[in-house]
Amino acid sequence: MHRKGFITLGVALCAIALVAAGCSKKTPAGQPSGSSSAKGTITVGVSGAFSESKILAEMYAQVLEHAGYTVKRQLDLQSRKVSDAALFAGSIDIKPEYVGSESLALDPKAAISGDAAHNQQILSTLEAAKSVTVLNASSALDTNVFVVTTTTAGKYGLTNVSDLAKTSGGKTLASTFVFGSPPDCATNAFCEKGLKSTYGIVFKQVKSLDFGGPATVAALKSGAVQVGELFSTAIYDPAFKALVDDKNLEPADAVIPVIRTAVVNDEIKSLLNAVSAKITTDGLLALNKKVDIDHEDAAAVAKTFLQSVGLL
Repeated sequence: MHRKGFITLGVALCAIALVAAGCSKKTPAGQPSGSSSAKGTITVGVSGAFSESKILAEMYAQVLEHAGYTVKRQLDLQSRKVSDAALFAGSIDIKPEYVGSESLALDPKAAISGDAAHNQQILSTLEAAKSVTVLNASSALDTNVFVVTTTTAGKYGLTNVSDLAKTSGGKTLASTFVFGSPPDCATNAFCEKGLKSTYGIVFKQVKSLDFGGPATVAALKSGAVQVGELFSTAIYDPAFKALVDDKNLEPADAVIPVIRTAVVNDEIKSLLNAVSAKITTDGLLALNKKVDIDHEDAAAVAKTFLQSVGLL
């Protein structure tokens, strides 16, 4: 998964600097943010500054605060590259991650697959070499999906990704379509390269848009592109249809907390594993919708969820 691949110099410098160097911190009203507690201070970060990662980070932060830890937040880290640098440097202590994507970020040759448990084993080994511990994965899977409008699906009989490789008059259907892609698609093994090698799909044109965001959604709706790539937990519009990845190109990306080994203890493990146990794919989709579509605050959404499952 190529979540939030863009990086600015300012954000990169902020991520690897000490928290006191001026990186912004977000603390919900009424939550402690200043003096250290007897249990110590923990800094929670994000994989990247997108809604889902912020919601998950808030869940981690709030259960820790509820247990008596002082929590600082770094929710403005714009990409995995930046947040990994922050984690390994000790500028943040915990962040939510995705087993397949993070494995590939640490080792581009990692043999990840559609098996989330297999990917978790790979990630655990890779993170251990960085003095980072991988906790329990949730059942929630967030992966990249290739999306068309229901109108396009009906017109061309599209159900599976392989349907885009159907030929008519010597041309594949894909060769007549424009694809709205994330910025790293040309070099990502699970985007342009994977579509060609796994499915034999080459589009008429590839337009670099954004990472599963509003630019891709707008282009699909306007007809500027016929196929787009979105995140599986961010498809809210009934006008869109996610094509089935029938040849299993995309790796399984279970949501999982990663934490610096120097910080983790049995209580923290128990608290964060309890959060993971309550997160499902459908539940995460509903939470994302509250932030992305209903414009609710990520911290408030996280708090309501944690209260509803008895963790606050």
